[in-house]
Amino acid sequence: MKKSIFSFLAFVLVSSCAFGQNLSPQKGFYPIQKTQRKMTQLAKNKMLMQGQEMNMVTNMNMYSTINIQSPVSDSQKITITFNKIEGDIEVMGKKQNIPDAAKTFKPIVLTTNNDGIINSITGSPELLKQMEQSYSGSFQVNKTFTQFLNIKSIKTIGDIWLDSNIDGGNSMITQYTFNRNENGNAILSFTTSMTVQSDMNQNGIIIHNDLLGKMNGSMTVDTKSNYIISTTGNINLEGRMEMNTQDIPVNISSTFNDSIIK
Repeated sequence: MKKSIFSFLAFVLVSSCAFGQNLSPQKGFYPIQKTQRKMTQLAKNKMLMQGQEMNMVTNMNMYSTINIQSPVSDSQKITITFNKIEGDIEVMGKKQNIPDAAKTFKPIVLTTNNDGIINSITGSPELLKQMEQSYSGSFQVNKTFTQFLNIKSIKTIGDIWLDSNIDGGNSMITQYTFNRNENGNAILSFTTSMTVQSDMNQNGIIIHNDLLGKMNGSMTVDTKSNYIISTTGNINLEGRMEMNTQDIPVNISSTFNDSIIK
């Protein structure tokens, strides 16, 4: 079960990078602040193995603290502390609670330069190792954490722009739309076309993923700092997994919400 938790956390964070791709401040450092965040994810996976349909549903809440510290010289540290994990996993109708593994994770520390680019990531070695193994050879960990930070400069209501994140066989091309202002915040919508072609290492077994899909959602951004207050959306992926020479059709649907709670 512990391995399943690490794998699912990796999935949550990898999913998050899609709506945080290439997000960085227009210039200078990130605004100094300390916030409590909650990530909610409901993922439904359906696979066809040897003619039998297998279903897995994961429902999870993850609470964390994001501490953006004062810049020192030409760098700035951002600490992510996991406070609590709760939820359950249901496989073929059998449900099991997810034990709270948050206290076993050391805080993750990101070091950025004054362009907002992440130069290093340290801490929580077990979780970081699982993330790297899950998408070995094609997954770039530093792009995963930018969902906590800033989006590019927002200008005028009605603006539409594209952002892309292409790495090997993986690509995420997102169209953002600035819809309106609400209580001093900018409300954006986004649509992402996703291609996933990667190898996952699960307990020494190499699983090749070949998936296509879409992600849609909305985002609330503080117009003064461009800090992302909340993001909500859904992901739908279809394709296949290849494991031990077996070709497995896969369908993944997931809804998520990441937001400041205080």
